[in-house]
Amino acid sequence: MAELLFIATTIFVAYVVFVVMGDKKPKPSAAKPEAAITPAPEPKASQAEAISPPPVPTEKPATPRPSTRKTAAKPAAPAQAAAPTATADSVKNPKTGEVAKISGNYAFAKRWIKDALVEEGLLDKVYKNNELDEAATTKIQAALQQLAAMDKYR
Repeated sequence: MAELLFIATTIFVAYVVFVVMGDKKPKPSAAKPEAAITPAPEPKASQAEAISPPPVPTEKPATPRPSTRKTAAKPAAPAQAAAPTATADSVKNPKTGEVAKISGNYAFAKRWIKDALVEEGLLDKVYKNNELDEAATTKIQAALQQLAAMDKYR
């Protein structure tokens, strides 16, 4: 019985492959010979007069409606406002200007944040994920809060 099921499955798969491979139709441009393509006949003079474009309706130009809002002249924004600003839970890389959010988990903090913690003397080294324990985590969280409070990283 298993042999019959195997043979039927093989025949079905062969049929599906045959149908899929046989569905490749030639492109219409390649199928038609150039001699068979004839240009469209030009309309006669009487037909050209009978077929005229529809008249274009003339509309008066749209007038701008007066604004009902009271707009005050806005002063020019300083250049610092255009730059991304760091919020309380994010820090700014002073070298590149990148603003990154301080994550609650040290393992997900960006590399430059970890390096900045060591450069500023808040941590003694960059911790690896397998070195993180309860004491190291509390030390790291305190260091991250001190880093976020520094003006250099705001």
